Amino acid sequence: MKFSLNSNGKINIGLNIIGKQEDGYHLLDMVMVPISLSDEMSGEIEDISGTLTIKTNKRDIPTGKENILYKIYDKFYDESSLEKRKIEVYLKKKIPHQAGLGGGSSNGAFLLKLLNEFHGNYFTNEKLIEIGKSIGADIPFFLINKSARVTGIGENIKIIENNLESLIIVIKPNFGVSTGKAYKNMYMLNNKKDADIDKIVLGLKENSISTIEENIENHLEQGLLLEDKNIMNFRKKLAEINNIKFFMSGSGSAYYVFADKKEAENIYKTLKEHFKSCEVHLCSSL
Repeated sequence: MKFSLNSNGKINIGLNIIGKQEDGYHLLDMVMVPISLSDEMSGEIEDISGTLTIKTNKRDIPTGKENILYKIYDKFYDESSLEKRKIEVYLKKKIPHQAGLGGGSSNGAFLLKLLNEFHGNYFTNEKLIEIGKSIGADIPFFLINKSARVTGIGENIKIIENNLESLIIVIKPNFGVSTGKAYKNMYMLNNKKDADIDKIVLGLKENSISTIEENIENHLEQGLLLEDKNIMNFRKKLAEINNIKFFMSGSGSAYYVFADKKEAENIYKTLKEHFKSCEVHLCSSL
């Protein structure tokens, strides 16, 4: 069976850390919205025994067992006790990595759904979420892939109404961020500012950008701004652009902007011109 999929990214609109489990995973309360910026996954699943082969257009992405696709492949067949099939995947990456946009988790979720469909929907959706959660906290979200309020460690997903008409511009600097460092720094904060998730949910429902923007906060960004020089300097450069509000997605390093459809192209060009060393993508919510 040959396949070709668009594996989309996401942005976080508000992110509060509200606790920590004994196993070290953090408890979150946040809004996640799928966006049109996507990787392309293509290849073939053969109905013969074999292994997974991964090829990609990016040299710095591992293609061995450390790749999230390989972890999903192993976990699916371990849990199902089915014979491993010969699979070839070509991953054309467009979603920047180490960006807080969920590209790797999305790839993993789309492969997991694909394997399940190939084997006649072997697992229930609940079981897929359990498998996905064991590999990466964002995978359950991408299995559902709708705007949602996400709590727990990422496995509690409540679909919300998203009537957002604005386009979204994503800007990724030429450096990444360690998610572990972002969480560690968060504990150094004396005065955390909390996102009002209820109001963000309302703003998406009512297509009110002002309601959304006024209530976004991100605990991970606040922690990084204490001592991550790259983020601190980049934030200052963003602040030089007048009348545009930038928000970090997840643990960064990517930021995003809400832009009216009439103004989006001009804002996109301005950011491309001003930040020549950055990746800038114009997209929409899904």
